[in-house]
Parts: sequence; structure tokens; C-alpha cells
Amino acid sequence: MTEQPGHADTRLAKGQQTRERLLDEALRLFALRGPEAVGTRELARAAGTNIASIAFHFGGKEGLYRAVIERVAGELSEVYRAALAEAASDSETAGENPRQRARRAMAGLTLGLLHANRSQWMSLLLQREFIAPTASFETIYGQAIEPVLISLGRLVAGATGLEDNGLDNKILAFSLFIIASAFSRNKQTFSRFADLADYSSEIRATIGRVVADFAETGLTRR
Repeated sequence: MTEQPGHADTRLAKGQQTRERLLDEALRLFALRGPEAVGTRELARAAGTNIASIAFHFGGKEGLYRAVIERVAGELSEVYRAALAEAASDSETAGENPRQRARRAMAGLTLGLLHANRSQWMSLLLQREFIAPTASFETIYGQAIEPVLISLGRLVAGATGLEDNGLDNKILAFSLFIIASAFSRNKQTFSRFADLADYSSEIRATIGRVVADFAETGLTRR
């Protein structure tokens, strides 16, 4: 008997829902304990499905971990892309010099990261990969981190005259990346140090301004 179109659509929808639940629960469990310490039975139970669905949708636990990493890398890439979008525009016509363009890029990147709605599980899983990288680190680096470092490297080269692929340039570009990321990644630490209850819109704007001023001044003194 031929399956009715409505039934087929329902099955596809349920399958997609199961896949999404597996990704959500796998992100949480992998972030908490790492992929090595999480079994397929626990993953299936947390997602409210059976073990066979992990193999069906992802080919096994390793495939599920890769899918989680691909999702995380994609979301992180979008955050960076949006934060640097303004800096990628042609601003020379507005009378900006390369140092001013780098300053605006740092303000945009810092504020973009401060406003990004990144889950604690995503942040924790990323930290695991940074501290004890698996083969999936290459996905995170290649898809999300390397493009923003290259963009910052170009801005540094334009502002300082340093060779684009030189070590000095890469050190400065990476330093800017770390500074811009630190205030969102280490929010609790900075809030404690600065005696802040939370990051208000005014505090975010101040952080973006001070970081951008620091970056422009540092590049100017090269």
C-alpha cells in the first residue's frame, strides 16, 4: 500500500525533531564531560529516543560528535562574520585611514561578541577543544577562527606596514582576537574585577570603545 503524502511528511518531521534533540543533548553532555565519557545509551536516553536513531542519523557517536562540532563551528562563524561585516566594507571613501579602520573593526568585533547569544554548552565545548583538541578542532579552526584571524591580520598589515604573513603581524592579529574575545568569554571574571552586576548596554559600549582605543593606539605606535 502506498504511503499517504501526509504520513510521509509527519515521519520526516518526527525524524528531524529526533535529530535536533540528539544534537542538543549531545552538545550538553559532550560539553559537560567530553565525548570519551559519554555513551550512546546515555545520549539516546537524554534525547528520548533509542540507540538505533544515533546510527540512523549520524552513523554512530563519532558522527554525532562531528555533527555537533559542525553546528558549533557554523554558529561561531556567523557570530564572527556578523561582527566583522562593517569592517569589511569599503570605508576609504569615508576618509578613514587604515588605523581608524582597524579601530572600527575591533569595536565591531568586541561588541558583536558581547551581544552574541552563545550558550554555555557551546562555550564549554569550545574550551574543551581548545585545551585538549580532537580531530574536530580543525573544523572549528578552519571554519570559524582562521577567517577572522586572517581578516585581523590584513587590518594589522594595513595599519602598521608589517608583512601580512610575518610572525609579528600574526602575533598582533592574534592578540587583538584574544582581547576582543576575552570580555565575552570571561564575563564573570571581569564583572567581579570591575564590581559589575551585569553587562548593561552602556557597559558594553564602554568596553568596545576602550578596546578599540587601545588597539588603535597600539598599532599607531608600531
